Amino acid sequence: MLKKDISAILLAVIFCILVIYIVIFPNESFKAAQDGLLLWFNVVLPSLLPFFICVEILIGLGVVRLLGSCFQAIMRPIFNIPGEGAFAFFMSIASGYPVGAKITASLLENNQCSSKEAQRMLSLCSTSGPLFIIGAVATGILSSPKLGLLLALSHYLSAISSGLLMSFWGGKRGMHKTAATILSNRAAISPLKKMLEYREKDGRPFGMLMGDAVKNGMNLNLMIGGFIILFSVITSVLKTSGILLLLSKSICLLLPFLNLDPQAVSSLFIGLLEVTNGIKECALVDMPLISKLMLVSFMIGFGGLSINAQVLSVISGVKLKFGIYSLMKIFQGIAASIFTYFLFGIVGAAQAFNPFDAMNVSLYIRYLNTNFITRIGDSIINLSLVLAIMLLFALCKNMKRAKV
Repeated sequence: MLKKDISAILLAVIFCILVIYIVIFPNESFKAAQDGLLLWFNVVLPSLLPFFICVEILIGLGVVRLLGSCFQAIMRPIFNIPGEGAFAFFMSIASGYPVGAKITASLLENNQCSSKEAQRMLSLCSTSGPLFIIGAVATGILSSPKLGLLLALSHYLSAISSGLLMSFWGGKRGMHKTAATILSNRAAISPLKKMLEYREKDGRPFGMLMGDAVKNGMNLNLMIGGFIILFSVITSVLKTSGILLLLSKSICLLLPFLNLDPQAVSSLFIGLLEVTNGIKECALVDMPLISKLMLVSFMIGFGGLSINAQVLSVISGVKLKFGIYSLMKIFQGIAASIFTYFLFGIVGAAQAFNPFDAMNVSLYIRYLNTNFITRIGDSIINLSLVLAIMLLFALCKNMKRAKV
């Protein structure tokens, strides 16, 4: 009980300070809120709302049950989740955060998976979309579309690694359910019949189903917009007040053996709050390309507190543990950085033999001329690990209790 009281007091103090700074810096706060609102209205709302509506309709029509039956022989042995997880994974890749979490919560609410299966599914199906990685990050911010494929591949490999690791969580993998057993069960009941049975069980007329889909999709989008605006204001307040600069310099002084760049530390702090602004700040830092890409991969893989807060709100009504999810997001960020490091070497080697791309040749030669420590991230990944551990303890002690 004492720990809960301390957590409540700490949160109250933090948000009181936030309110005070908003009053002190009204112009900056208003501008940040306006930017967050425009981002939500012009980009997030039109891109996610159709997905949310269609997903709700597909679940109600039983199409997810049909796909689950078709992919059962793949998802169960590999990820220890039902075949419906394939739908959540594909939709998460197609549309990005937090669609995968929303679908997972919906599947659990509709009794199409157990709570343990949904927990495993949540780690696998929480990914960014390719349009964001290739379009916004690589092309818009880093000004190199070719890097988008590298970042996207690293990101999805890290999500798959997270799903594979979580397949061992919560009991046995159930490997006794071999492909032959699954196929025999599918033969007994055809996928189409399962879809029709689920549709009959749902029972809602199509008009009611569509109305519920629009209402639920719009409510979720309003919640996402609120989080985007809130974290835009928090980021602006930290930068304007000088707190961010103070924290960055303090970390550099406390860890002198890591030889950290205060600007890189600042970009990482911003990325831990909100991924897009963090990547923008990271792109302006003067450091080796491989270090920059690894840091960007970590930000995309972790998603930032803004995205994780959205996921927390989505899963708050179902029996899913946010502490486990946040731990796997930290793992996913670190794994994405590692995949980026190795893939950069492979892609760089291939481009170095391309006589028509002198820029990539130059970048790869610079990459080869650096020592291993510099290539592994110029100590940025070491910093990421330290901050990730600190963040993990904070999430496990505070936000997990917020869910309960």
